[in-house]
Amino acid sequence: MTILSIPRLLILPAVALLAVPAFAEEPSNKTCPIMTGEETDVEEKVTYQDKDIYFCCGPCVKQFKQDPDYYVTLFQEMKSVPAVQDLKVPGKVELLEQRYCPFAPERLVGPSSPSAEYKGVKVYFSTNKHLKAWEADPDGSAKKAVADGHLPQLKGKV
Repeated sequence: MTILSIPRLLILPAVALLAVPAFAEEPSNKTCPIMTGEETDVEEKVTYQDKDIYFCCGPCVKQFKQDPDYYVTLFQEMKSVPAVQDLKVPGKVELLEQRYCPFAPERLVGPSSPSAEYKGVKVYFSTNKHLKAWEADPDGSAKKAVADGHLPQLKGKV
């Protein structure tokens, strides 16, 4: 029996099956938990206690890996990553009062983020570039960031 003698009705469904794309991995969190508001990329993933956490880019993955227990605790508080909501983080994690970079208020900061002392209080930044911007005008930057609600640890000090 040649391929020409096989009825077309049998060939078409078989060809259609070959054209169906494989299902793409579906992230449990659609937006990046570090760069809040950015869509996640399935290739930017970290597994923490057998749960996948998705990020928008490599720098966010790197930031998470510096303090994974801290960020999972923060994600649980913010309810931003459903996959980790019920996990037990080892040890006691103290969350910073400051959540976001004063120059990039959509980006979370953590204990290993670049930082500077200002009036006896530590201020965190998402990048060294933002730290340098702070250092160029700490008083002006602090005043604006406090007014915008980004530096709660400086409230009443500026």
